[in-house]
Amino acid sequence: MLKFTVTGVDADGMNLQAELAKLVKQVADDVYKTAKANTPVRSGNARSKWQEAVSARTFNVSNKVPYIERLEAGASRKAPKGIIGPTLTQIKGKYK
Repeated sequence: MLKFTVTGVDADGMNLQAELAKLVKQVADDVYKTAKANTPVRSGNARSKWQEAVSARTFNVSNKVPYIERLEAGASRKAPKGIIGPTLTQIKGKYK
């Protein structure tokens, strides 16, 4: 899970807070879409079960199918390096 937290932002920092919320949403969307695209498809169940939850400062991208940990460990020939590692590698250059 990636987590960004900002504290100590007052009324003068409202523009910063709004920009941060946009950035968090953008990163969350990128992680969600890329993880979904990197999920191998046999029945389509694992790919369809990705969920995204975003607040102003944090986000969570998750998948609760019982076998997602095996897929992440490289059990599929279609994704031998897992899902999350390759996903983060693909998007990390956008947010340096």
